[in-house]
Amino acid sequence: MITLLLMMGTVSLSVAQVSESTLIRCASTEQDSLRISKNPALFKLRQQSEAVIQQYISRSRVNKRTNADEIVTIPVVVHVIHSEEGRSMGGAGNANITDAQVNSQIEVLNEDYSNTSGYKGFYTDSLGVDTGIRFKLVTIVRTYNSKSQFSPITDGDDLAEISPAWSTNRYLNIWVCRLNDRYLGTSQFPVVTEINNRTQGLATSEDEEQDALTDGVIIDFRYFGRNAEAITSRIYNLGRTTTHEVGHWLGLIHIWGDRNCGTDHCEDTPPAYTKNETTDIECTPVFSDCRGVNTRNMIENYMDYSPDACMSVFTNDQMERMHAVLELSPRRAKLVEFSKITTDELLVDIYPNPVQETLFSSIFTPNFEVFTVSVFNQRGQKVIQDKLNRTSLNVKNLPSGLYFYKVETASKTLTRKFYVR
Repeated sequence: MITLLLMMGTVSLSVAQVSESTLIRCASTEQDSLRISKNPALFKLRQQSEAVIQQYISRSRVNKRTNADEIVTIPVVVHVIHSEEGRSMGGAGNANITDAQVNSQIEVLNEDYSNTSGYKGFYTDSLGVDTGIRFKLVTIVRTYNSKSQFSPITDGDDLAEISPAWSTNRYLNIWVCRLNDRYLGTSQFPVVTEINNRTQGLATSEDEEQDALTDGVIIDFRYFGRNAEAITSRIYNLGRTTTHEVGHWLGLIHIWGDRNCGTDHCEDTPPAYTKNETTDIECTPVFSDCRGVNTRNMIENYMDYSPDACMSVFTNDQMERMHAVLELSPRRAKLVEFSKITTDELLVDIYPNPVQETLFSSIFTPNFEVFTVSVFNQRGQKVIQDKLNRTSLNVKNLPSGLYFYKVETASKTLTRKFYVR
């Protein structure tokens, strides 16, 4: 991947020339297409996943299960990646955003997902629901890098290398930086697979190992949070880009189905001919004629492209879909499981064991403590140096035999045995 170093003056000029009418809300579809081109089997898996999701939702409705009865709290790690050599925080054009701006985004997420934003629209009162999902900021990780901007489509692995994800089976990782190509944000869609004792929390195939390391959301700092000096847009200024991308991370699809009159698999979102890509902050009604039926678009839906001021709705079907994904997608399911643990003990599970190539781990630390992972041979020699918050290790170059997997926090240590074939 070619790294392009840009001078700050050039960046400032290009930013000034970008019209809000040319901005693109979301790059998730383009990013996902690139992932599928690299791994064609993923497309078939997506089709199978959709069938599993719909079956789960149908069973839940028959059993009269209300998914939002129990609140699911998702811990969030925000990675702020910036090229501010002086490390100063805040201000227009500075990707090293303030803590206050980060906190404002968590507030927006909780308002939007609890249906308490206060914003109104044609469908808000009749179809807007509390999703039963909440967000808790765990930490802000700030990282300087000389690269001043990133592609939301191709640079996810670069961002994950610059600021490695905290365990993606326990945290929602959000990388905040300056994006190029006029995109505001992107997200990695979840993969739904059978959950068993070999797929808890992380994918087990070599092709999907990288997916585990990049699983999360990427947002341009100029559209992250609200009421901050770094936010210069009058259209995308209330934090709804992150609400939208987290929706993708939870399995939601654009309401027009990413094709003319397509489907998002949610019956209570009216058919839409295409996205509501507009700078109209007056939220003028938009109508579609799909399959001979004229309907009013749900421009209030967080999964449209409407201006932030127009957004105020997740529907019941979208809520059901998100909870299905939280139940069926291995990393999401493990995150929910972790969120319910109340013990003060350090918990470590490693798999597969014996292992040939990639060793995965499921690690719980009380109060979201950071941890390091290291590996020792039978002689007590450290053969893999301390890895911060890592939940996958490539061990295929280790000689066959017995090894010790050591997890350490500031207050606790736990060691597990494993065998390399």
